[in-house]
Amino acid sequence: MSFRRAFLAIILLLCSALPVRAEVLEVVTTTPDLADAVRGVGGSRVRVQSLCVGYQNPHQVETRPSYLRTLARADAFIQTGLDLEVAWVPELLRGSRNQRIMAGGAGFLDASSGIRVLEVPRGPVDRTMGDVHPMGNPHYTMDPTNMKIVARNVTGFLKRLDPAGAATYDAGYRSYWTALDTADRRWKAQMAPFRGVPIVTWHSTWPYFASHFGLQVVGHIEPQPGISPSPAHLNRLSALIKEKKVRVILMETWFPENIAQAVARQTGARVLKLPVLPGGVPGAESYVQMMDHVVSNLVEALR
Repeated sequence: MSFRRAFLAIILLLCSALPVRAEVLEVVTTTPDLADAVRGVGGSRVRVQSLCVGYQNPHQVETRPSYLRTLARADAFIQTGLDLEVAWVPELLRGSRNQRIMAGGAGFLDASSGIRVLEVPRGPVDRTMGDVHPMGNPHYTMDPTNMKIVARNVTGFLKRLDPAGAATYDAGYRSYWTALDTADRRWKAQMAPFRGVPIVTWHSTWPYFASHFGLQVVGHIEPQPGISPSPAHLNRLSALIKEKKVRVILMETWFPENIAQAVARQTGARVLKLPVLPGGVPGAESYVQMMDHVVSNLVEALR
């Protein structure tokens, strides 16, 4: 490599570590809940796009060539982490060739920092255990308290990238935190009569939600994450549902419901398909709207 090329390479590397000074930060997130936090904190100083939409399974997003162009232009990239996006994000980031947003770069944020992670496996993890996440359950934004942590992480991240906007980001964080806190008080009041109530879920998406609101997850349709249930497993689960008097089987919007409905017919439980990401159903485009939808429909089903 010539001296000139080496010099230019060093300059480019140094520039990638400097704060962004564009009027509007171009932020890409993996999921709509993270985009909601960025939008709430950043206001007019950010333009945000989520690669996954609310009705998609965030574990397995079908990527498009347009995503590479979006990432190549991005000032910042935010992921949920805990291996939620491990099947599709690393290849996208490499393909973007945007060093700034690579893991370890100034424009990269793993939003899970500071989260009290649930369901961290003990001992070795292998494929016989299904799609188990070695670092723990990644569906932490289903707990509103964790969304406050995400918003705090996003605020610090945006301030590092755009120090001139610090006052805007601090004000956005306070407003977003207050809106979440107010809504969470309402949700807790609605859910209070059902503390200790047993539920069954399709996938292990709900432990943070259940912990926050005092529900008991007693079983799953999937015997292991990502593994289809056998007739023997469904028979055992049906017996458990009857024993525990489970009234609701919670499902994410992207899973087919025929198996869950068969279990419901056998046990008398009700299948409830609910969004776990903003945009998962019409009219629930923000995080607060999504949680309003989840809580109100769950309360109605449990009465």
